[in-house]
Amino acid sequence: MARVSVTINNVENTLALTENGLSIGRQLDNDIVLNHAIVSRHHARIELRGRQGWVRDLESRNGVFVNRLRVKEEPLSDGDVVTIGPFELRFEDRAAQSVVFDDNQYFPLATDGRAVQRDGLPSPTIDLREFYSIGMRLNEVVELAELLDLVMEEVLRLVPAERGILLLLKGQELVPKVIYPPGHGDVTISSTIVRKALEGGEAVLTRDARLDFAGAESIISANIRSAISAPMLLRGLAIGLIILDSSGRDKFTERECDLVATIATQAAVAIERATLTEELRQQATVRQNLERFLSPNVAQALARYVTQHGKLWEAQEQDVSVLFADITGFTSLSENMLPHEVQDLLNEYLHEMTDVIFKHHGTVDKYIGDGIMAIFGAPRLPDEPPNDHHAYDAVAAALEMQVAQKRLVDKLDPKRAFRIRVGVNTGKAYTGFFGTRHRLEYTAIGDTVNTASRLESAARPGTVCIGEETLNAVGDAFEVQEMGKLQLKGKKIPVTAYEVTGKKTSS
Repeated sequence: MARVSVTINNVENTLALTENGLSIGRQLDNDIVLNHAIVSRHHARIELRGRQGWVRDLESRNGVFVNRLRVKEEPLSDGDVVTIGPFELRFEDRAAQSVVFDDNQYFPLATDGRAVQRDGLPSPTIDLREFYSIGMRLNEVVELAELLDLVMEEVLRLVPAERGILLLLKGQELVPKVIYPPGHGDVTISSTIVRKALEGGEAVLTRDARLDFAGAESIISANIRSAISAPMLLRGLAIGLIILDSSGRDKFTERECDLVATIATQAAVAIERATLTEELRQQATVRQNLERFLSPNVAQALARYVTQHGKLWEAQEQDVSVLFADITGFTSLSENMLPHEVQDLLNEYLHEMTDVIFKHHGTVDKYIGDGIMAIFGAPRLPDEPPNDHHAYDAVAAALEMQVAQKRLVDKLDPKRAFRIRVGVNTGKAYTGFFGTRHRLEYTAIGDTVNTASRLESAARPGTVCIGEETLNAVGDAFEVQEMGKLQLKGKKIPVTAYEVTGKKTSS
């Protein structure tokens, strides 16, 4: 139920992913030969573990990337792009064979004994208990791929046919998910029968195309015999299609058509449930990782985006405000404390500061010992407008962090009192997700970040220091005192800095 596509020398190659897996590398004995200097002789493998596709790096020199993130071993989802050197391999969770919708090519199948013949036998009967049992079996399956296989098994158990195909709609495309019996080469089905089932929203029984489709000359010439095409309907809309066909006239009955239509309806509900379960599981995993650094509402939005698009967006240059905060004299303070006491103090301090940052729509980039780096104005989803208030949010957060710090110190032993200093700078930065699949961080890099760090170092304990770009962005919203031009470490040109003393009150 999967295949891998890669373009080599301007020719697209598609290979079925079977239980044997696919070896990838520069050497000629690989299943996929990628002749390039930075590709190792045996670079990677893509394999099936049960019904799940996996990619594994075979200790290559230059690594394996999934959706631009380096991995050692990783499960694959439909649409994932595996990058090896300059080559992109697309993993598709679909039947290995392609389906062609063409009346002219849809000729009768040669009978090969696969189907159970019912000639002279009464139509099958099924009671409500059997439908209930089928529904229970479908609802017990969590994984979508396993569920689709089970749907086809149940259909063919009740209505034997020479061939069965299950397709799901993805946008406007009907994607083949299960083809029975599996084989090689393209599989052709009638576009007329498919269109009739989808447009009519009901199962189509074709006993003899010469009679059933008298107006379709192409089908008459193809001499199609017997077929059932049943849409999987959910709230009146088709999400896919189940097709059975066999050579010979009158191979299916009205009763069998009704059976397939009923199972198709049960399948649609089970498929929606499995799909939603998978989306929620992915969102929960992504959100759990993101909520360590992002405010919950931002983490939730990002999780939805990742689930919908299957990947993170590319890094981008944008205007942001960067905040650095640090405890002054923390080393000497911790010398008189036990290790677990230092840990407890740091945890409580970081918790208080993080809550303030989240409150003002900031993102915790990282914790650096007793220091914090936060970004305001990012991340921003590709379809979101720029945030014009990030400088104000950053300065407001910095002032509130000083208030939260004093509130925390008031609860402590006077011997453990401490103060913090905060620096904020605004400007262009390169923002995005950096790292590997297993350790991923959202961060900002560039001179704006470096200057923010230097401003924090220049601030007096208990104060907030901002740069000139930040002052220009916030206007007259805050009371400030000019600190003059500072020669910051690593900066050739002096930087004009300002100390923020509080918010301006309206008169």
